Formats: sequence, C-alpha cells, structure tokens
Amino acid sequence: MKYSAADVACSPLSSARVPVWMWGILLLLHGLFFGWQLGHQSYGFPDSGRYLMAAHNLRTAGVLYAEPLTGLPLSAQEYSIRPPGYPVLLILLGATTTAIPVAVLLLQNLLSLLNVGLALQWIARRRPTLRQWQWGVLLGLAIVPGQFIYANALMSEILLQSCIVGLWLSLTAFFANPQRHWVWVLGAILAALALLIKPVFFPFAGLFLALGGWVGWKQRRLRLFLIGCIPVVVALGWQARNAKQTGYFHFSSIAEINLLRYNVRAVLQKTEGYEAAEQFVATTVAAAESQPTFAAQQHYIRKQSQAVLLRHPVAYAALHGQGMLNLLLDPGRFDLVHFFGLPERNTAGLLGQFAQHGYAAMVAYVQRLPLGLLAILLLVIATNVVRLLLLLRFAACPLPWAWRLPLLGLVLYVALLTGPLGAARFAVPILPLLLAAAGLSLPQRRTGAPGSSSEGALPGLSQANKG
Repeated sequence: MKYSAADVACSPLSSARVPVWMWGILLLLHGLFFGWQLGHQSYGFPDSGRYLMAAHNLRTAGVLYAEPLTGLPLSAQEYSIRPPGYPVLLILLGATTTAIPVAVLLLQNLLSLLNVGLALQWIARRRPTLRQWQWGVLLGLAIVPGQFIYANALMSEILLQSCIVGLWLSLTAFFANPQRHWVWVLGAILAALALLIKPVFFPFAGLFLALGGWVGWKQRRLRLFLIGCIPVVVALGWQARNAKQTGYFHFSSIAEINLLRYNVRAVLQKTEGYEAAEQFVATTVAAAESQPTFAAQQHYIRKQSQAVLLRHPVAYAALHGQGMLNLLLDPGRFDLVHFFGLPERNTAGLLGQFAQHGYAAMVAYVQRLPLGLLAILLLVIATNVVRLLLLLRFAACPLPWAWRLPLLGLVLYVALLTGPLGAARFAVPILPLLLAAAGLSLPQRRTGAPGSSSEGALPGLSQANKG
C-alpha cells in the first residue's frame, strides 16, 4: 500500500494515545526489576567497577582514571578506556559516596520509561487495533528483559539509549521539515553526548559532519554545516585531552583492546584453532609492552591485528556478519543470570560457545540449561526473531523515507560498529528503535475517506519525501 502526502498528514497528539494498560505493564515491569535490585543489590556488572573507579578518581583527584591511583605504575590505557559521560553522571547523582546508588537507578528507570514510551507513541500514531497492541506489541515486541535489567544496573546503556532515541527523533523531525533548524542543533548535541558516553559513537561524528555538509549545501546555509561540526569538535577535544595524559592522540584505548582480544582472537580461533589464537594474543601483548611509549604500543597492536584480519578477510567478514545477527537475536543469557544471581553466572555462555565452536556448540549448551531458564531464553529468542522480521518489513514498507532512514541508519550503524562483539547488551541502546520499527511495520487498517489523517504521523511529516 503506497502512502501519499495526504496519508501521512499530521494528526493531533490527542488522537494518538498509548493504551493505559500498556503504560501500566511498563510501570509494573520497571517497578519489579527496580524492587529486585534494591533487595538484592546486584547492580555491579563487569564494567561497573571501572565506571565507579573513574568517577571516584575524577571526584577526588580531578583525573579520569579507571583503576585505583594507588596501583603503581599507572597504566596509560586506563586514562581513556572510559569516556567521561557516565562517570560524570555517577558523580552528580552521588553514586561514589553511597552504598546503594538509588538515585542513578531511579533516573535510569525514568529514562527507560521515557525512551520506550516515545517508541510506543510512534506506534500509536498509526492507530493499531486492540488486537495489534495485545499480540503485536505486548507479546511479540515488549519481551525485552535487557531493557529492564540495564535500567537497574550501573552501566551506561540506558543513558546512551536516551541519546540515540533523541537523535533518531531529531533527525526524523529535521528530514520531515528541514526548516526546523533547532532540531538539527539538538541532534548535533545528542550525537556529541553519545560519543562521550560510549566510544562506539566516536566514528559517528564523521558521519554527522558529512551529513551537515550535505544539508548545508542543500539549503545553502553555512550554519547547518557548522552545527554539523559540533560532534567532531567535541571528539577532537577529548582526543587532545587523551594525548596530554598518555602521549597518544586517540579517542579510547578500548579500540585496540577490542581489535586484538575479541576480533582477532575470534578470527584465529575459527581459522587456526583455540591454542593458536591464545598464543598470538599473549605474544602480541608481550611484544607491545616492550615498546618505549604507549603510542608505540597501540600502533604495534593495531599493525599486528590488521595483518591477521588481512590474512583471513573472508573469515573476518563472516564473523562480522554473524556478530551483527547475534546483536539482534542473542537472548541475553549473561544479563539474566548475572542480574538474578543464578548459578550459571560463572560459566561460559552462548556467545562464548559460539566463539570457540560455532552454532553447534550453542545448541548443545542450550540443551544443558535448567528448564526454567531455557524456557525464558527460547521465548526471548522467539520475540527477537519476530522483531528482526518486522524490522526487515519496516525497511521495505512504503512509509516516507523521513520515517525510515534515521531509524534504519542508526540501527545499522550500531550493528556494524559492534561487529563480532554482537550480543544482547549492545542491542539495548537501540531497543526502542527496534520496537518502533516493528510497530510501524504491522499491517495497517485503513479507515476514513482517501486523504484523511487516519494513518497518523508526526507533525511536519507531510513535507517529507512524497514519493
């Protein structure tokens, strides 16, 4: 069914409401997970310690360093392994001076509700039927435990999610009506904040700059291009800070860590075996440590790692594609067992089995899981498959490009940049986008005369691509 400009004409906000019972379910789920966390205090995930330590050192010593400052000699990589966004939030909300970071968890739950609510509001503007809300949204789309787990963990996923949701809506509103320059400014600020929260959004600064050049040229307005420079300027400023601290002009040391310890290791495990992969990582790290400077160490690791990837390009491409798929399908076994303190928390999980022995090992591992956990994981996998299929349907449906391009672009960006590391945790920042895409791709009921506003749309969307 083709959508005309009249089909996507704006409708009053009051005519597009999320059902009250849907809000009730979301509040209940957030409340249950929040209550569990207050009672069991399992908010410390593997990366939480470094966030807290970085925040503590920044508050007490004025330096962002992710390990104790008493551990001499200091490691250069710890100055840049965590960008400042989340540690600053922890300081502002007192997480470094209290036993239970209630303020942080409460804010993250509120942000989570806001993010999911904005996605549901988009779905509501296409006026789903009650059956579509019940089956398409509630059962098929809303079973995403990672959303509620990371809203109640000392991790930066929900904060990044808020930036991505805001960036998605800002870009959509701007593409729909390019005269709304204020939303372009908002998008630039959110893109800058995103890269200060997670290094995965560092390359996005270049993409935003290119987009700024394009929109500035289209409208013949230099200020649009200058606004597009904001994320790059912020990224350069943080790189300059890191150069001052470490002598190496870079954004985050996590780049070389991921390249060697995850990407290269996975490729070698697949092509040359587990022992060869471990030996290469160990010898490369040892050789890098003999280099005279931190910059030389990082350059050495990057050079050796890139040589391996160039030696096995097909294997790496396959692992990258599998990682992108894992990002969207992984049920999040680790998240569940860690959050709820289940006995399986210290065992190698699904992705660990996959990295060493492929999908066959994952199947064998699943068969050994407790029945209750297995049932939950199978249910989550089923909903992930539904969400992926609906995402593909959304990409092909005849909605205006102003609806589809920002959402699909951000989802694809996160999947591409995550690559072989793809897991449920890394999909959390884009879960509201996946939810919105799935809801918008549901079969639509047409009502009213041609040209009516029965489809519902965001304000200004009628000025988007009319094809």
